[in-house]
Parts: sequence; C-alpha cells; structure tokens
Amino acid sequence: MRWFFFGALTLFLVLYLVAQGTVNRDRDPNKVYLRWMTDDNPSRKMQIAGFTKLHPNYDLRVDWGLGADSSKLLVQCASGVGPDIIDLYNMDQMLVMKEAGILLDLTPYAEKMGFGPESTYPAIRPRLMSDGKQYRYPCNVAANCVVFNKAVFDDHGVPYPTSDWTWEDFIETGRQLLENPSKSGKKHIVLAQSYSEGLCLDLLIGHGGRLFTENGLCSRLNAPEAIASVQLFDDLMHKYHILPTPTETASLAAQGGWGTGDINIFSSGRAAMMMIGRWYIIQVPNFPEIAQTLGAVQFPHFPGRISRVSCAARAAGINVFSPHREEALKFLQYLASPEYGKIIVDGGDSLPPNPALAQDGETLANEIVPDPAFHQPFVDAINTARALDVSDFIDMGLMKRWFSERIQKVANQIQSPRDACEDMAREINLQIRQNLERREDLRERFERVTGEPYTPDWWKKYQSGTSSPSPNKGPMSE
Repeated sequence: MRWFFFGALTLFLVLYLVAQGTVNRDRDPNKVYLRWMTDDNPSRKMQIAGFTKLHPNYDLRVDWGLGADSSKLLVQCASGVGPDIIDLYNMDQMLVMKEAGILLDLTPYAEKMGFGPESTYPAIRPRLMSDGKQYRYPCNVAANCVVFNKAVFDDHGVPYPTSDWTWEDFIETGRQLLENPSKSGKKHIVLAQSYSEGLCLDLLIGHGGRLFTENGLCSRLNAPEAIASVQLFDDLMHKYHILPTPTETASLAAQGGWGTGDINIFSSGRAAMMMIGRWYIIQVPNFPEIAQTLGAVQFPHFPGRISRVSCAARAAGINVFSPHREEALKFLQYLASPEYGKIIVDGGDSLPPNPALAQDGETLANEIVPDPAFHQPFVDAINTARALDVSDFIDMGLMKRWFSERIQKVANQIQSPRDACEDMAREINLQIRQNLERREDLRERFERVTGEPYTPDWWKKYQSGTSSPSPNKGPMSE
C-alpha cells in the first residue's frame, strides 16, 4: 500500500510538471507569472484585473484546482511547484502550513509595505499571527449579521427588527412570523439556516464564552455560558421552531422551487431572515426581486451584553519556496490598498481588509444595494466582533470536528446540550493531556506559557474542577 501511494504521488507530480511545461510554452517571457491558490468566486476576475493594472508586467492567475486538499498543496510546495500565493481560510490552515515550513514569515516586510496587522481590523489581527510573527493578510473580512426580507415581514404584519433587539425579541419576532397569517397566502419559514455549528459559535461569543482557558490548557465548553449557548440553539430549533431541524432543512432542499441551499431559500422569498456576512450580496443580482426589500441588523444581544459575533478572514500567505516571493509580497501590499478595497466594496465580497475603506454604511454602499442602512450593521458587527480563541496544545481542526459532531447530535435530539458540552470538554482535555505526554515541543511550550516545569500530573491543577453546574434551562440563562 505504501509503494502504491508513493507511485501515485510520483505520477501526479510528473503529470503536473508536464502540464506546467505545456502552459509555459504559451507564456510571455517578459512577464512574471504568479499563481494564486484561492476559490473560483467570479469576483476574483475583477480583483486580478485591479492588480495587473497596477503591475502590468505581472500575470496573476487563479489556481483553484486543489480545493481544500492540504496534502496535495503541501506536496506541491515542498516539491517546488506550488502556488506563489495561498489563501488560508482559518487559523487552523495557517498553523498547519506554518508548522510544515511552507509559509513565509511576513514580519520583516509587512509594516514597511503597508500590510502589517495594524492596517486591518483589531478583531482579526491575532488570527494573522503565530508566536509573534505574521504569516498572512486578509483578502476580505467577515462578521455575520441578520439579513431580512422586508416584504416577508410586511406580508405578515410584523415590525422590522431594530439594532437594540435581544434574543427574547428575536424569539418573539419568530413567533409572530409563524402565527400571523400572510396577506398573500404564501407560506414562509422564519430563518433560512443550516450552519448549526457556526451559529453555536456566534452564540458562544455573544454570551461572552470561550473555547479554552487563556493559557489554552483547558476547554471552556463545559462552562455555563457555553452550555447556555447550545441550549438556546436547541430551543430555537425544537422549542420555538424558528431554526429548521436537519429533517426540515433536507425537506426544503428537496422541494421544487425552494432551491438547494440557505441562500436560494432566502433569496427566492421563502424565508424572513438569514444569518450571514455581507458577501451575501454577491448573489443578489441573481435574484432581482429581493434587491429592493433587503434589510440588515446586528445579531440580537444577551442581557447586559452588547451584540457580538465571531469574525473570520480569507487571508493570503506566501509560499516560502516560491521563486517570485518579491512579486507575491506586492500582491499582499495590493490587498491593503485603496484600489483593492474599492473592488471589494463595489463587488460586495464582504468587507475590505483596510478598515479605513469601511468606516460606515455610506462608504460601503454600492450599486447592488445602494442603501447605506443595509451596510452599516456589518461595520458595527466587525467593530464589536471577537475572533475565536485557539489552543496551541490541540489540533484545532480535530477540535472543530468534534464540536460539529456534537452539535449535530443536539440538532438531531440524540444528546442534550449539557451532555454534549460536557463530553466535548472531556474529549478536548484528554487530547491535550495526551498531546503533552507525546510531544516535547508542547511540553516546552507549556513551561513558557505557565512559567512552571512540566510534570505528568500538571492537569490536576489546570484541568481538575472545571466541570460546571448546569445553568437554567431558559434560553436567556447566563
């Protein structure tokens, strides 16, 4: 089996090099060719055009064939045939690539070229860094809001949500949408939403919760605010019937005319609300009827707290083995520029990396949605957002998979919110202990973080006594 794997890998590299050689024969020898590994979003064409306008001697091309296959990417980069610029969609991917020695340390170049951490949103800055060094810079930044269809609200005689609404207000709004008959006779669902784990994470942030203790040595998913967040998710789905269950989501996707995803369900006028980033409006030209009836508002807030969600960034790093690192650095410089920011604003691809270009709704208004009031909540959301915390002592990809599996069990009523949270915390804490036992580098990190020598029973101090009593079952429990 091992020889088969190596044979297949060798064949892949040979075929790839042959293909590259074929492409190279058609290249202009007077241009520098850069490969940008990203997705095939149609807005990439405008973004590339903006870069080549500033640098006409460069030819930037999208390489989206690798998709999410990190193993192929690592092999390509290590073999000297990888892309020059690599989009990294989360902190997990960045850390994997950094640990593999693939990413260029941007710290010596970033500040003098204008794409240092200080040039982007405070909430996202920590997620560009590792061990005090910068490894990526945002292509766009996102924080979710509640987008709503005014026509559906009008049809049911329900007031539009306001910026100061609470989760109790949200539940009452959902109740009215369900109980008030529509004037048109059409049936609507309250919320087009199927990203269960994403919503739970936004609820956790809004509740003031964390994934880990500050030193990263212990899970906080069994803390009261975490359990209350998952309980609210469960209540929205099974008690208040605002959030579609997995069965209902599958049924909606299977019905003719309903589309095959949340965006299509909402955009076709079948749902009152959807929780999503500003990037949603890229799809609006495909649904012209909804363009005039869109509204947006920040997430509801919990008692005594402000509205707060998690933030994310699609951010570009540079292949350390690229023969065109200097040119690739200019692409990151371009990402922080007014020229690139205007393309993001006009095209609707979330928020521009440079916050100076997204100061308020007026600066974000575009031809797709010209109303500044629609865009303002996304500015407010990123200004109050918080990036999800991470731990250096566990594979975050593994942790998120466990989180997703447990939330799906809650959604399918296989497990209670409290049991799911307690089980996740136990699994994560055990994995952290095992990782420290196996890896000397993590034991060294433990000593740097705690200022104490590592001992086999360290966990008795840092992980014992972390199980929390069950919070009240009401959706507003803190």
